[in-house]
Amino acid sequence: MNKVIVTIQGANYTMVGEKSEKEMLTIANYVNSEMEKLKESAPNLGSLKVSILTSLNLADLLFECSSENEDLLDEVDKLKEQLGQPNEEIEAQVAELKNLLSTKEMELLNSRQEIERLNNIISEQQNQIDGLSNVSEGSKSEIEDYKAQIESLQNSLQETNERAELAESLSCEWQNKSFDLQLAITELEEQLKTINNADGIIPAE
Repeated sequence: MNKVIVTIQGANYTMVGEKSEKEMLTIANYVNSEMEKLKESAPNLGSLKVSILTSLNLADLLFECSSENEDLLDEVDKLKEQLGQPNEEIEAQVAELKNLLSTKEMELLNSRQEIERLNNIISEQQNQIDGLSNVSEGSKSEIEDYKAQIESLQNSLQETNERAELAESLSCEWQNKSFDLQLAITELEEQLKTINNADGIIPAE
Protein backbone atom coordinates (compact mmCIF):
# COMPACT_ATOMS: atom_id res chain seq x y z
CA MET A 1 0.00 0.00 0.00
CA ASN A 2 1.19 3.52 -0.79
CA LYS A 3 0.51 6.61 1.32
CA VAL A 4 0.67 10.21 0.25
CA ILE A 5 -0.37 13.51 1.88
CA VAL A 6 -2.78 15.47 -0.32
CA THR A 7 -4.31 18.92 0.13
CA ILE A 8 -8.02 19.47 -0.57
CA GLN A 9 -9.58 22.86 0.12
CA GLY A 10 -6.65 23.83 2.34
CA ALA A 11 -6.81 20.71 4.54
CA ASN A 12 -4.29 17.87 4.47
CA TYR A 13 -5.38 14.24 4.14
CA THR A 14 -3.52 10.94 4.07
CA MET A 15 -4.46 9.06 0.93
CA VAL A 16 -3.85 5.29 0.95
CA GLY A 17 -4.07 3.01 -2.08
CA GLU A 18 -2.43 0.54 -4.40
CA LYS A 19 -1.75 3.21 -7.00
CA SER A 20 1.44 5.20 -7.29
CA GLU A 21 1.86 8.50 -5.45
CA LYS A 22 1.61 10.36 -8.75
CA GLU A 23 -1.76 8.74 -9.58
CA MET A 24 -3.17 9.43 -6.11
CA LEU A 25 -2.07 13.07 -6.32
CA THR A 26 -3.79 13.33 -9.69
CA ILE A 27 -7.04 12.00 -8.17
CA ALA A 28 -6.84 14.41 -5.22
CA ASN A 29 -6.13 17.35 -7.52
CA TYR A 30 -9.15 16.40 -9.63
CA VAL A 31 -11.43 16.36 -6.56
CA ASN A 32 -10.03 19.69 -5.36
CA SER A 33 -10.52 21.17 -8.84
CA GLU A 34 -14.16 20.05 -8.95
CA MET A 35 -14.79 21.64 -5.54
CA GLU A 36 -13.16 24.89 -6.70
CA LYS A 37 -15.40 24.98 -9.78
CA LEU A 38 -18.48 24.50 -7.58
CA LYS A 39 -17.39 27.27 -5.19
CA GLU A 40 -16.85 29.64 -8.12
CA SER A 41 -20.31 28.91 -9.53
CA ALA A 42 -21.99 29.23 -6.10
CA PRO A 43 -19.77 31.36 -3.82
CA ASN A 44 -22.40 31.50 -1.03
CA LEU A 45 -22.24 27.75 -0.38
CA GLY A 46 -20.49 26.61 2.79
CA SER A 47 -17.66 24.10 2.82
CA LEU A 48 -19.95 21.25 3.91
CA LYS A 49 -22.44 21.85 1.10
CA VAL A 50 -19.60 22.18 -1.39
CA SER A 51 -18.23 18.81 -0.23
CA ILE A 52 -21.66 17.17 -0.39
CA LEU A 53 -22.51 18.54 -3.83
CA THR A 54 -19.08 17.60 -5.16
CA SER A 55 -19.56 14.07 -3.80
CA LEU A 56 -22.95 13.89 -5.52
CA ASN A 57 -21.47 15.06 -8.81
CA LEU A 58 -18.65 12.51 -8.61
CA ALA A 59 -21.09 9.76 -7.62
CA ASP A 60 -23.27 10.66 -10.60
CA LEU A 61 -20.21 10.47 -12.84
CA LEU A 62 -19.27 7.11 -11.29
CA PHE A 63 -22.72 5.65 -11.93
CA GLU A 64 -22.66 6.99 -15.48
CA CYS A 65 -19.27 5.36 -16.07
CA SER A 66 -20.51 2.13 -14.52
CA SER A 67 -23.49 2.15 -16.87
CA GLU A 68 -21.20 2.75 -19.84
CA ASN A 69 -18.95 0.00 -18.52
CA GLU A 70 -21.87 -2.46 -18.50
CA ASP A 71 -22.87 -1.43 -22.02
CA LEU A 72 -19.32 -1.94 -23.24
CA LEU A 73 -19.11 -5.34 -21.54
CA ASP A 74 -22.36 -6.37 -23.23
CA GLU A 75 -21.04 -5.20 -26.58
CA VAL A 76 -17.78 -7.08 -26.05
CA ASP A 77 -19.73 -10.25 -25.18
CA LYS A 78 -21.83 -9.88 -28.33
CA LEU A 79 -18.76 -9.38 -30.48
CA LYS A 80 -17.09 -12.40 -28.89
CA GLU A 81 -20.18 -14.46 -29.67
CA GLN A 82 -20.06 -13.22 -33.27
CA LEU A 83 -16.37 -14.08 -33.41
CA GLY A 84 -16.91 -17.60 -32.03
CA GLN A 85 -18.63 -20.07 -34.32
CA PRO A 86 -18.68 -17.77 -37.38
CA ASN A 87 -14.92 -17.39 -37.03
CA GLU A 88 -14.50 -21.18 -37.21
CA GLU A 89 -16.67 -21.21 -40.30
CA ILE A 90 -14.58 -18.44 -41.84
CA GLU A 91 -11.37 -20.34 -41.13
CA ALA A 92 -12.85 -23.49 -42.69
CA GLN A 93 -13.91 -21.56 -45.80
CA VAL A 94 -10.49 -19.88 -46.05
CA ALA A 95 -8.80 -23.30 -45.81
CA GLU A 96 -11.14 -24.63 -48.49
CA LEU A 97 -10.38 -21.68 -50.75
CA LYS A 98 -6.64 -22.18 -50.23
CA ASN A 99 -7.00 -25.82 -51.24
CA LEU A 100 -8.99 -24.72 -54.28
CA LEU A 101 -6.28 -22.22 -55.20
CA SER A 102 -3.63 -24.93 -54.88
CA THR A 103 -5.66 -27.23 -57.14
CA LYS A 104 -6.18 -24.50 -59.72
CA GLU A 105 -2.51 -23.65 -59.72
CA MET A 106 -1.70 -27.28 -60.44
CA GLU A 107 -4.26 -27.30 -63.25
CA LEU A 108 -2.70 -24.15 -64.68
CA LEU A 109 0.74 -25.72 -64.59
CA ASN A 110 -0.48 -28.89 -66.30
CA SER A 111 -2.31 -26.86 -68.94
CA ARG A 112 0.76 -24.78 -69.70
CA GLN A 113 2.90 -27.91 -69.99
CA GLU A 114 0.38 -29.55 -72.34
CA ILE A 115 0.21 -26.42 -74.50
CA GLU A 116 3.99 -26.31 -74.68
CA ARG A 117 4.09 -29.99 -75.66
CA LEU A 118 1.54 -29.51 -78.42
CA ASN A 119 3.29 -26.41 -79.70
CA ASN A 120 6.50 -28.41 -79.99
CA ILE A 121 4.68 -31.12 -81.94
CA ILE A 122 3.16 -28.54 -84.28
CA SER A 123 6.56 -26.94 -84.74
CA GLU A 124 8.07 -30.31 -85.68
CA GLN A 125 5.20 -31.08 -88.05
CA GLN A 126 5.49 -27.65 -89.63
CA ASN A 127 9.21 -28.18 -90.19
CA GLN A 128 8.47 -31.48 -91.87
CA ILE A 129 5.86 -29.84 -94.05
CA ASP A 130 8.26 -27.09 -95.07
CA GLY A 131 10.73 -29.74 -96.18
CA LEU A 132 8.20 -31.56 -98.38
CA SER A 133 6.86 -30.45 -101.70
CA ASN A 134 3.67 -32.45 -101.29
CA VAL A 135 1.80 -32.67 -98.00
CA SER A 136 -0.55 -35.50 -97.34
CA GLU A 137 -4.07 -34.83 -96.24
CA GLY A 138 -3.43 -36.94 -93.14
CA SER A 139 -0.64 -34.62 -91.94
CA LYS A 140 -2.81 -31.57 -92.47
CA SER A 141 -5.64 -33.16 -90.51
CA GLU A 142 -3.27 -34.10 -87.68
CA ILE A 143 -1.99 -30.55 -87.45
CA GLU A 144 -5.53 -29.19 -87.37
CA ASP A 145 -6.32 -31.61 -84.53
CA TYR A 146 -3.35 -30.34 -82.56
CA LYS A 147 -4.39 -26.76 -83.14
CA ALA A 148 -7.92 -27.56 -81.94
CA GLN A 149 -6.50 -29.18 -78.81
CA ILE A 150 -4.37 -26.12 -78.11
CA GLU A 151 -7.34 -23.80 -78.55
CA SER A 152 -9.39 -25.94 -76.17
CA LEU A 153 -6.61 -25.96 -73.59
CA GLN A 154 -6.16 -22.20 -73.87
CA ASN A 155 -9.88 -21.70 -73.20
CA SER A 156 -9.64 -24.05 -70.22
CA LEU A 157 -6.60 -22.17 -68.98
CA GLN A 158 -8.44 -18.86 -69.12
CA GLU A 159 -11.40 -20.31 -67.23
CA THR A 160 -9.10 -21.78 -64.58
CA ASN A 161 -7.36 -18.41 -64.16
CA GLU A 162 -10.70 -16.69 -63.59
CA ARG A 163 -11.72 -19.26 -60.98
CA ALA A 164 -8.40 -18.93 -59.18
CA GLU A 165 -8.75 -15.13 -59.05
CA LEU A 166 -12.29 -15.46 -57.64
CA ALA A 167 -11.14 -17.94 -54.98
CA GLU A 168 -8.28 -15.65 -53.95
CA SER A 169 -10.65 -12.66 -53.71
CA LEU A 170 -13.08 -14.60 -51.47
CA SER A 171 -10.23 -15.72 -49.23
CA CYS A 172 -9.05 -12.12 -48.71
CA GLU A 173 -12.61 -10.96 -47.99
CA TRP A 174 -13.14 -13.53 -45.21
CA GLN A 175 -9.78 -12.78 -43.65
CA ASN A 176 -10.60 -9.03 -43.59
CA LYS A 177 -13.94 -9.68 -41.86
CA SER A 178 -12.25 -11.79 -39.19
CA PHE A 179 -9.62 -9.08 -38.61
CA ASP A 180 -12.29 -6.31 -38.30
CA LEU A 181 -14.15 -8.27 -35.61
CA GLN A 182 -10.98 -8.86 -33.60
CA LEU A 183 -10.01 -5.17 -33.90
CA ALA A 184 -13.45 -4.06 -32.60
CA ILE A 185 -13.07 -6.28 -29.51
CA THR A 186 -9.57 -4.94 -28.83
CA GLU A 187 -10.79 -1.32 -29.01
CA LEU A 188 -13.67 -2.02 -26.62
CA GLU A 189 -11.38 -3.73 -24.12
CA GLU A 190 -9.05 -0.70 -24.19
CA GLN A 191 -12.05 1.56 -23.40
CA LEU A 192 -12.93 -0.64 -20.42
CA LYS A 193 -9.42 -0.31 -18.99
CA THR A 194 -9.71 3.51 -18.93
CA ILE A 195 -13.05 3.39 -17.03
CA ASN A 196 -12.15 0.92 -14.22
CA ASN A 197 -10.04 3.28 -12.04
CA ALA A 198 -11.00 4.21 -8.44
CA ASP A 199 -9.31 4.61 -4.97
CA GLY A 200 -10.36 5.58 -1.37
CA ILE A 201 -9.48 8.75 0.64
CA ILE A 202 -8.70 8.51 4.40
CA PRO A 203 -8.66 11.79 6.46
CA ALA A 204 -5.40 12.38 8.40
CA GLU A 205 -5.63 12.01 12.18
